[in-house]
Amino acid sequence: MAPTTSDGLPERDGPRPKTFSGPLHLQCSGHGDSKYLDQIVDTVLTWRYIEAPAHRNGRPDTVPIRIKDIAARTDPSAFITRREFGRVLLASPTIYLALPLVSAHWAIVRGWAEPHYLRSFGLMPAGTVVLYTPRDRGELEVCYGLFSDAYQFACKFADGQSPCDITFREFENTAEVYEEIAQ
Repeated sequence: MAPTTSDGLPERDGPRPKTFSGPLHLQCSGHGDSKYLDQIVDTVLTWRYIEAPAHRNGRPDTVPIRIKDIAARTDPSAFITRREFGRVLLASPTIYLALPLVSAHWAIVRGWAEPHYLRSFGLMPAGTVVLYTPRDRGELEVCYGLFSDAYQFACKFADGQSPCDITFREFENTAEVYEEIAQ
């Protein structure tokens, strides 16, 4: 996986997706298969110190990604809201991440994200971005890397350790699957 905290982050192919900028900043085009977004949610929610979201009937339209209270850093710039460093909107496929400024800078410059509208008003931390949803497995890996950056920024126990490495395998029936290998 390419480093995400340096200029080594690869350029994203193709034009930037169209977005609607406003209090609810949404990605309007350029979505990949929803399975990639589902994989991100399913995997990140299994990372150590991640609080499982409370939802009652089925899958919610919005999935907050929160650090457990015991593991949360005290730096408010690491969070969109209290202990929430990421948010995935499933009904209108969009990802919000609170990244360290260096990671946010390179994600924007290399075409993977754009600044969240509300950060220009001081209503969200400066490193909060709309991360474009992955269109393929290569983009999925970059998204995992950026989620990992946000996790490490938010979790006081991370100490520079990635929460997991993601490997992909293709089976004979060409179905794509993923598995988490904890470090």
